[in-house]
Amino acid sequence: MNPLQLIRRQIAEGQLSEAALAALTHAEACQIAPAANGLTALSAQLEETRRQWNTGQLSFDDYSRAHAQTAHKLADWLDQLPEQATPNAAKRMLREEVFKKRLFWLLALGKVLVIGRLLYHWSTGGFNKEQLFSSIGLLAPAFAAYLFVMLDDSLHNRNTHVPRYVSGPLVRIAYWLLPAYALALMFLLELKVMSTLTFTEMTAGLALVESVLGGYVGKIVQAFFKKEE
Repeated sequence: MNPLQLIRRQIAEGQLSEAALAALTHAEACQIAPAANGLTALSAQLEETRRQWNTGQLSFDDYSRAHAQTAHKLADWLDQLPEQATPNAAKRMLREEVFKKRLFWLLALGKVLVIGRLLYHWSTGGFNKEQLFSSIGLLAPAFAAYLFVMLDDSLHNRNTHVPRYVSGPLVRIAYWLLPAYALALMFLLELKVMSTLTFTEMTAGLALVESVLGGYVGKIVQAFFKKEE
């Protein structure tokens, strides 16, 4: 008997908590983030319904109705899962809070390295003071905006909410995009110091990288750190 058959048997026997947990485990093993997120939320909903029943906040009819709705939703999620998990698939999916922490540190480290390199070139004469502050004026605003969103997310304790998952492809994109973003900015600084680019050309390049690669970084940041209403 495959995992889905066992889970459906649990549903038929009214063991919804066990079935929801088994379904979530299977979704994680299959690396299907939407199903894992949906089943996580469904498990939380099931626990809340049970709590309300145990504390007398639900009538028998309301509890029975909620129980039936949960069983139906659980069956719907099972229809979207394959019978067998792909070997090692779960290793390519991260919990959202882990991904967010890595995203924050990758972005912070990248910007620190870029601005640190800029300060080094200023100290060795590659940039004068006016060029230094003009360059920082191009590099700092985007990072400050990202940092504000991330700190606001942390202050509102979003990580205490229902756990969510991030699919492998998005994780890999972020892991490639953020280093490429920082390296592109540093490359332009190096070209200016080597006199391959004028300062005006370098600033135009910085603005282009910030608007293109930085724009994609901003989309990822907004998607995962946006304040929930």
